[in-house]
Amino acid sequence: MARIIPMVSSSIRPSPSLTCSLFMFCNTCAPSRRFAYLATAAPQSHFFGLKASSKIRRGEGRTIATGNMAQASTAATQESLFDWVKKDKRRMLHVVYRVGDLDRTIKFYTECIGMKLLRKRDIPEERYTNAFLGYGPEDSHFVIELTYNYGIDSYDIGAGFGHFGIAVEDVAKTVELIKAKGGKVNREPGPVKGGSTVIAFVEDPDGYKFELLERGPTPEPLCQVMLRVGDLDRSISFYEKAFGMDLLCKRDNPEYKYTTAMIGYGSEDKNCVLELTYNYGITEYDKGNAYAQIAIGTNDVYRTAEAVKNFGGKVTREPGPLPGINTKITACLDPDGWKTVFVDNIDFLKELE
Repeated sequence: MARIIPMVSSSIRPSPSLTCSLFMFCNTCAPSRRFAYLATAAPQSHFFGLKASSKIRRGEGRTIATGNMAQASTAATQESLFDWVKKDKRRMLHVVYRVGDLDRTIKFYTECIGMKLLRKRDIPEERYTNAFLGYGPEDSHFVIELTYNYGIDSYDIGAGFGHFGIAVEDVAKTVELIKAKGGKVNREPGPVKGGSTVIAFVEDPDGYKFELLERGPTPEPLCQVMLRVGDLDRSISFYEKAFGMDLLCKRDNPEYKYTTAMIGYGSEDKNCVLELTYNYGITEYDKGNAYAQIAIGTNDVYRTAEAVKNFGGKVTREPGPLPGINTKITACLDPDGWKTVFVDNIDFLKELE
């Protein structure tokens, strides 16, 4: 029997009843006896509100499991889409932008930089005219689609669009011809800073800049479209995953505080590529209303739209046929807001017939 030892200075002895009461209290509250009871008679979760929290934990477990399954499903979908995108038959078809005087621009491109007028179409009910120019047929070359909207003679190019690149065999000779025709030269011929490639910059009648690059013969002289972006790594990731392009090269120029990346569907000496430029510290640009979009061929506009959505792009026109001509397209924006239209490959070739 347990004894209660009185304080040393006290002569009082506890009464038997008090002794019994204290003994009963101590036995009831003794830690070893109490925890033994909890362990053998009832789950601990029944005490101190633990039953409810256990349910919450079990619910959280189901939520986490469901979340993990959703993430796994999303990852599997993205992997499947990425595999399809890389296998899809894609090619950059043309770039579209607006001009204020179609005949004047056609004359400059054909007489000064050696392009050919491939076709021209007038859509009077929509009040616009298109002209397609380039260095070879549309079914195998990247070309320019000029748009003239009735009655509008000027546009704002903005700060986001950079330039088009054209490979020529003799930059100095081309510049002299452009000067003779009254064209504007922004940079005289000479080696690029830090390199040996001879370049020059010229401007067309609407203010679009062209970089002339001195190279040997090439099947695709219209070789670059330069756009400025606010986050280069984000853009590279998007174009690789959603568009299936390859990163061809990346160059950092800390002296001039910019980085460029060449990305496309083949080497720059045989194909047109995108030149994405990031200027240190600038995250967004005014795009104006002159430059419109790039068109890319695909075997399936529906799966293309799905891939764009899954990899961070915004679909601005759901996939489907265009009214009147039945060419299937889908349109989207990249993370910086640059527009691309994907065109069904078979339908595109039918348009050229």
